[in-house]
Amino acid sequence: MKKIVLIGLILLLLQSIINAKIQKVAIIDFENNDRESDYVANALMRRDFKSVFKKNDKLELIKLNDVAKIFKKTGISNLSYAGTEEIAKMGADLGADIVIWGEVTSISNTLFKVTTKIYSMASQDVFAINFNVEKDSKQRIDMIKKELIPKLEGLGKGEIEKVKNIAIQHFNSKNYSSAKEDFEQLIKLNPNDLEGYFFLGIIDFINEDYLSAIDYFNSGLELDSTNIDILNYISKTYLKLENYESAVDALNKISKINEDDKDIWIRIANIYKDIEYYKEAQDALECCIEMDESHAEAQKSLGLLFYEQEIYDDAIAPLEKATELIPNADELQKKLAKCYFKTGKLDAAIENYKKVIENQPQNISAYFNLAGAYRVTNQNDEALNTLLQLKGLSPDLPKIYFRLADVYIAKKSYNDALNSCNKAIELDQTLYQSYKIIALIKQNLGYIKYEKFLDYEEKYKDKSVYYGAKADELVEKRDRVKKEAFNYFIESENYLNEAKSRTDDAKILKEIANSKETLQQLKNATKEGF
Repeated sequence: MKKIVLIGLILLLLQSIINAKIQKVAIIDFENNDRESDYVANALMRRDFKSVFKKNDKLELIKLNDVAKIFKKTGISNLSYAGTEEIAKMGADLGADIVIWGEVTSISNTLFKVTTKIYSMASQDVFAINFNVEKDSKQRIDMIKKELIPKLEGLGKGEIEKVKNIAIQHFNSKNYSSAKEDFEQLIKLNPNDLEGYFFLGIIDFINEDYLSAIDYFNSGLELDSTNIDILNYISKTYLKLENYESAVDALNKISKINEDDKDIWIRIANIYKDIEYYKEAQDALECCIEMDESHAEAQKSLGLLFYEQEIYDDAIAPLEKATELIPNADELQKKLAKCYFKTGKLDAAIENYKKVIENQPQNISAYFNLAGAYRVTNQNDEALNTLLQLKGLSPDLPKIYFRLADVYIAKKSYNDALNSCNKAIELDQTLYQSYKIIALIKQNLGYIKYEKFLDYEEKYKDKSVYYGAKADELVEKRDRVKKEAFNYFIESENYLNEAKSRTDDAKILKEIANSKETLQQLKNATKEGF
């Protein structure tokens, strides 16, 4: 066991060494400020720096002759007058990460001040450090190792972090153009920076350059194949490219890395559903439900998957579970009710809704659906009782009064139906439903009168019974009910106009138009003189 741990530590150490980017250092020149410091300045450039950098595995000294050639091309005679642009240009030409130059000034015959300027190609910052040296070569080398080298070694890592932080700030500020430039600089400084590839991928994803985003994400996965964040985004990117197989493959990898992630199966199912791979979608949802039977979204999605394929029988169980887990989910309740109706399982529906109400006595949708199931099976008294219970639970809900009116109409209790609609209008006069239902009530009442009129008309034809005063009396009754019918039809039309002014739903407007056509025929049949 100890050997395994030791091998692991060695591998980690080797990896960190491999990942560490060697910083290339270009030393332009160290000038002497006086005659006494000439020896030290020459010694630094000819021997000391070479000796120090030769044994350093983190810093690589660019050949001084190469640096001298580039410096000579600039035509600069005195580095004191060189600007950062000229320094940066020399650094770029040399492929350097760090550029150094400076001067030596004598303090005494034996002590000299070395002023060193350091330019970071990554951050474009310049800073200076000072240290004192003597003519003794060993002392000079020791001071370079003590004062300069640690600064340079720390500079690489520090500059990388600085560039990364600036890039992240730009990203968070949605300055994606600058962020991309900074992250590109980051992976140049450290080709093994995982975050750099991740953010570059996201930026290209945002900019809809999906192929480039895939390349960056794959570069990140080469460094860490188990990175869930990258796998998550690469899946989204493949979806944008409609490469569904690769999108699912990335999500499957996440499911193996994080075995407790139930929601990943929902995403896999949604992809399969979108491309109509219904069996695969079903399998994914069942994986999620196997992990957690009370996963509401999985039960809902499985129920809807069956429902949309019109497999109503199979849809019932998951929809029942979903409506239990998601109280007052009206659309789910409606779909479940349709499943019961389509499969002829209305008795099962009634028992299910009773159970839901028992467990969730405040579940308004369950009351509505129970009343609806009773209504469909013509159990109008039970429907009425259920709605009256709901009215006691939530008396200010207009929809209750619409449903009550519907039941009252079925029971031909038109006054109660009118009272229910008027209560709904009192609660909210902007809803079209109240007026549409009252229009239906008025039409029904008018039609009752119309049928009575037709009955009188038929009786009037029998002259063996109706003649003289008796015929006159029948005509009077006939004309009266005819006028009453006509007035009801006029009222119905007026309420339809009120309903029409309160909705822009195309389906409802079409229903209103059809009702008005029927009313027009009834008005024509009952108008005076017809």
